[in-house]
Amino acid sequence: MANLLNIKDFVADLIGTGDGSTVVPKRDRLINAARRRFYSVRRWSFLTKNATLTFSSFLASLPADYNNKFDPIIVYSYSGNSKRYFEKVNYDDIESYGESYVYAVDKTNGKIKIPRTDLNATIEYTYLPADAPIDSTQNTTDEPIDDITAIGLLSTGMWYLGARQATGKYQLFNDEYKEELQKAIQSDFNSQAIRKLNPRTNRSNFGYRGRG
Repeated sequence: MANLLNIKDFVADLIGTGDGSTVVPKRDRLINAARRRFYSVRRWSFLTKNATLTFSSFLASLPADYNNKFDPIIVYSYSGNSKRYFEKVNYDDIESYGESYVYAVDKTNGKIKIPRTDLNATIEYTYLPADAPIDSTQNTTDEPIDDITAIGLLSTGMWYLGARQATGKYQLFNDEYKEELQKAIQSDFNSQAIRKLNPRTNRSNFGYRGRG
């Protein structure tokens, strides 16, 4: 597995700041920014987690590492041995559905809401890896992706974006980043098995008839 130091070494070699293990605050902050941007480009298959949430007054907090750029992949619960999927609805309308299998997300406040008091729910979601501290304490921490080339190129491009008379270098690295990004997307797409879900099977009647 690639680790954070691999990214630092990659960028250090390209911008000439020496050994990546030497802390360079500007470089390391830009690496964090590049990681956030890269890991939020799409629902990467390797950034999927599950969490069972405990609700109080219909509300539960989303996981701390939940990526707010995306909705939950699925929301479900079990009734005996039967897996029941929840359908997403508008937040302001959710109470009109009665005790149905529906949910709504308040990304601003990091909350998920269901109109039920008799069960909890599990969400499958896309998480956002945490920023690394601006020091060397997490240099050996594994990155979620094996090939860190795209993150390294994006970090380098961002470094030159802030440098005077370096727009040409920025464009060069940004173009290379886009090429590597497409390769990573295609590789991730090819690695995913076809997933057959039927979340609509058990939601034929929500008890909602509209407002007018």
